[in-house]
Amino acid sequence: MFINKFSSIKEAELAVGGLSSPSKMPSYAWSISAKQCNTGSKLAKVKGSVCYNCYALKGRYMFNNVQGALNRRLDAWSSDRDKWKDAMIYLMHNKQHIVNTGHFRFFDSGDLQGIDMLNDINTVAWASPNIRFWLPTKEYKLIKDYKETVAPNLTIRVSAPMIDKDYKGHTHYSTVYTKDNLHMAKGYVCPASKQGNVCGSCRACWDDKVNEVSYVAH
Repeated sequence: MFINKFSSIKEAELAVGGLSSPSKMPSYAWSISAKQCNTGSKLAKVKGSVCYNCYALKGRYMFNNVQGALNRRLDAWSSDRDKWKDAMIYLMHNKQHIVNTGHFRFFDSGDLQGIDMLNDINTVAWASPNIRFWLPTKEYKLIKDYKETVAPNLTIRVSAPMIDKDYKGHTHYSTVYTKDNLHMAKGYVCPASKQGNVCGSCRACWDDKVNEVSYVAH
């Protein structure tokens, strides 16, 4: 176990480049700039795709201080992956709010940068069995070809590429529908739009028993 390598929460947070605190979520997250998305950057040019009007490529996400924080996280991971893993595991065991909620999200902005990052996240999950992790991603081939055993507390939920389109091909996935076409949704419909745009008590995205989560386009 790696959890005793840091003397404080602050030191560990510095080693991961800091955590994000999405207002919608029940707990903390870790994210990078959506400008670094591999598949997402291509989808952002396709009208009708879920990335075409990406929330993480506009608004406050474009502020210099926010972009700086997102870039620091990627730099922290790429410059010392072992330290990043150790620090992340330390936080999962010691940052009280994460411990209390028992949930954590990767990528409220951005996406996987390749198999090394996926391996590292999987390692963190295996070492943190009391935390449920949600990893949304559009790196379809990477997930389909992944040969390692995924930690049972890590739900990798592949995002459908197009709005108002069904999606198959992965065990856990998400779809997006406009309000007019929400009747087409076959998955568990995210309740956030009816409860102040917050998760509230819902944890469907983290739940490996929920195969499909359907979001309302916004």
